[in-house]
Amino acid sequence: MPSHIRSLALFLGIAARLAACSGDTCTSFSAQLSIPNATVVAYEYLLNGTVVDLPGTVESCGGPDLKANATANLCRLVLVVATTSSSKIQLEAWLPDSEGWNGRFLATGNGGIGGCIDYATMQNGAGLGFAALGTNAGHNGSAGYDFFLNHPEVINDFGHRAIHVEAEVGKEIVHQYYKKAAAKNYYAGCSTGGRQGFQNAHLHPEDFDGLLLGSPGVDWLHIVASKGILARRIGWPYINSSAYVRPEQWPAIVEAQINQLDPLDGVEDGIIDEPTKYRFEPASLSCGAGVLNSSLCLSPQQVESVRRAYEPIANTLGDIVYPSFELGSKTDVFSENQENGTAEMSYTILQDFWRGAIYNDSNWTPDDFSESDMDFAIRVNPGQVNGGEMDLSGFNNRGGRIISYHGRNDETVTSALSEQFFVGVQSSLNLTLEEAHDFYRLFFLPGMHHCSGGLGAWSIGNAQKYPYDEKLLDSEHNALVALVEWVENGRAPDTLVGTKYENDVIGGNVTAQRTYCPYPMTSKWDGVNDTKLATSWKCVSPGK
Repeated sequence: MPSHIRSLALFLGIAARLAACSGDTCTSFSAQLSIPNATVVAYEYLLNGTVVDLPGTVESCGGPDLKANATANLCRLVLVVATTSSSKIQLEAWLPDSEGWNGRFLATGNGGIGGCIDYATMQNGAGLGFAALGTNAGHNGSAGYDFFLNHPEVINDFGHRAIHVEAEVGKEIVHQYYKKAAAKNYYAGCSTGGRQGFQNAHLHPEDFDGLLLGSPGVDWLHIVASKGILARRIGWPYINSSAYVRPEQWPAIVEAQINQLDPLDGVEDGIIDEPTKYRFEPASLSCGAGVLNSSLCLSPQQVESVRRAYEPIANTLGDIVYPSFELGSKTDVFSENQENGTAEMSYTILQDFWRGAIYNDSNWTPDDFSESDMDFAIRVNPGQVNGGEMDLSGFNNRGGRIISYHGRNDETVTSALSEQFFVGVQSSLNLTLEEAHDFYRLFFLPGMHHCSGGLGAWSIGNAQKYPYDEKLLDSEHNALVALVEWVENGRAPDTLVGTKYENDVIGGNVTAQRTYCPYPMTSKWDGVNDTKLATSWKCVSPGK
């Protein structure tokens, strides 16, 4: 037998024995794992590159045909943790082999009303060597209300308990599997996952050392309620009224905003860099103004409806409680509100959560939604779901670090909310800007939609987005890597470079990059060099 064939055979034999050994370890561990109230319901050992079938996945989480990729040689565990006698959380752990483990633990969150394990972030995490965990936050599915009806403890799991349970159980799994604790513990989430991360830092500051929080849905009830209030402001559900602004008119309205405001930042790229700085006069789109054609232009009543759609949300006392919807963002969350000529909102979270958790009434609809419904929800605050607590002193005092990011083209959570939250945390802790930046840095990404996507250079190692670009796994281009560098080596990210790929295929052809800056500094073009190069963008102080 030729020597190279003998060498290959020897290698394959060793690899097979190692895989068998690791598989045996996974099997024995699943039988021996001992955590109070936790039961292993499934396990398997997976080689790197294996396609993972997920046949039990409900439709709103991707359906039974959903698949994931094993991004390391790993032991996969599925377990259920009873949180009370009437509630339980499903967790999934991906545990790389000991020689591939980086010594760290990464927990993940949810989106919307929870119910879906974040396989995207888990795949990225395991591929980087993290022991990665995901949670369903106490129920299966990101659509529906039945799981909340008459189940207050399920609401508590989603509202405030799930991430803490994930942290505690995850740390114990890591300790028992690797025979030692993780050196550092991390969390990554976007949208609801961002809310969960900030809320957990307030309630349980000891759980994590570093948080990566995208498009955070803090003040969650106002975020969801705003969709119903804005729909009412534009004439819904009276879709035949003179004040109603039809779904097909809104893309033209948004395009007109971009055409008017995009050039003001010096670069005409279809992006309004700082939408919170501007106001828009909808009368410019009136019929007869010559901007929109006769099928899309606005009647006087519609002009008033559009104007109201871009005003802040106030409660029944007249206090502003939520920022204005941002100019240049898609409006589908409130303007897609018909189905076959019948008034029905495509944004279902409002109806689902108010039915199942606020009013506990399966017949409730948002057809007459008002500020009173919003205020009632705030008073009830089921499961402490609203979040938004700004006292992060415990997390700061123990040396925790936060990187948050938010798209300026976010149609679901207005980016102004992150501005207000950052300033609120700084004020609550009585910190100078420098002191605030010592533990919490917020990056705005012009042109990014909710969590990912959009015209801008949005890819920064986002949570909930798989895969990472293996060519850009450094602290300059990947926010999770930057977070680890900050937590473990004390090097805070002064900038992050976002990448835009052709057809948004991560890892494919790079079409543009841009340098982003910690708030309140902004990313400005140098006025000379190619706008598609990161080096052409500089961090400047506000107003410059």
